[in-house]
Amino acid sequence: MATEWKKVRLDAICSSITDGDHLPPPKAESGIPFVTIANIKDNKFDFSNTMFVPQSYYDKLDSKRKATNGNILYSVVGSYGIPVLIKENTPFVFQRHIAILRPNSEEILPEYLYYTMLSKDFYAKADAVAVGAAQKTISLSSLRGIEVEIPSLKKQQKIAGVLSAYDDLIENNRRQIKLLEEAAQKLYKEWFVKQNFPGHENTKIVNGVPEGWKYKPLNSLVDFQNGYAFKSDSFDESGDYRLITIKNVKDGLFDYLNVNKIKVIPSGMQDWCKLEIGDSLVSLTGNVGRVCLVTTENCLLNQRVAKIACTFTSYAYILFRSKDMFNIMNKLAKGAAQQNLSPIQLGEEKILMSENQLIKRFDQLVEPFVKEIICLNRQNQDLQLARDKLLPKLMRQPHERRVK
Repeated sequence: MATEWKKVRLDAICSSITDGDHLPPPKAESGIPFVTIANIKDNKFDFSNTMFVPQSYYDKLDSKRKATNGNILYSVVGSYGIPVLIKENTPFVFQRHIAILRPNSEEILPEYLYYTMLSKDFYAKADAVAVGAAQKTISLSSLRGIEVEIPSLKKQQKIAGVLSAYDDLIENNRRQIKLLEEAAQKLYKEWFVKQNFPGHENTKIVNGVPEGWKYKPLNSLVDFQNGYAFKSDSFDESGDYRLITIKNVKDGLFDYLNVNKIKVIPSGMQDWCKLEIGDSLVSLTGNVGRVCLVTTENCLLNQRVAKIACTFTSYAYILFRSKDMFNIMNKLAKGAAQQNLSPIQLGEEKILMSENQLIKRFDQLVEPFVKEIICLNRQNQDLQLARDKLLPKLMRQPHERRVK
């Protein structure tokens, strides 16, 4: 006998749907992490680069604005439509750009609601109610009114179990990627920051730096190649070429799924805009300084994103993923409403560089790390695609497809 499904509004299956504090929080050197939409990575919060607020500020917040295990946070302003399932009780603070939903466990499992909100069908409903020209927003009242279809709790558990198996594999690969990135960064810091490179014991120190090391502009080592300004009237969802914009360059993650496409490459587009697997990209507008590796084919570089061209590709990626370089890029960024980073100014920035022979040696050492990072990210792309194809099938009513 088919399981009965029912159509319900979100506010009927959640005990509360609200958002973060509407007032600017006081800043602190340490304390409780303050996250924004920019801290959402792989549908999780990345706490590695956050501001902080005092414990006293967090303590005074309404309990409905404190995320706990089983809550779902959902971006509602700008980069809207991103759900995050909270799986632990780590305290943190967020503002009104993020909504918080508390599922009623008697009606819906948090995991099932998360996958529902992750589906393209739900995103289409959210997109339909988003308003605003410069920065689209989903109001809380609109979010509360979105309808979803749910089966029994038992069936929800089965569906969530199938989908979470894919996410477990993805998460395992992410942990491996993190370890590889950390190992490469540790080696970079040891050689080029602490200057404990191979042979440093026998290297002379001249003017406070190892002999042969000099402060040089970045453009003496790398070339920042700007993207092309594609016209929106050329977009075609049936096209083979993906247009990579700022939103696709995340912190260490290349998002090739949420893209516009074109069929024909413009005649005026530079050859370097044809991206290849392994290319390093850096964001120049908004959340500047985000760096990732290209992990799929048929991608074209849009404006406000730059490709980092360098003979030593692995070294360049690790260099620009370092915290020191991230800080340099953010200090150079200008703009009140929206930060912008000039690739020309960035290229003129001087940093302490070793001789090319040492850079080459480092590049060769970390190249296997970078290749493995690309490989694992490509595996995750395949897993995500498989999960997302399965998602709408499992979310259909029983007369369309039964879940055994």
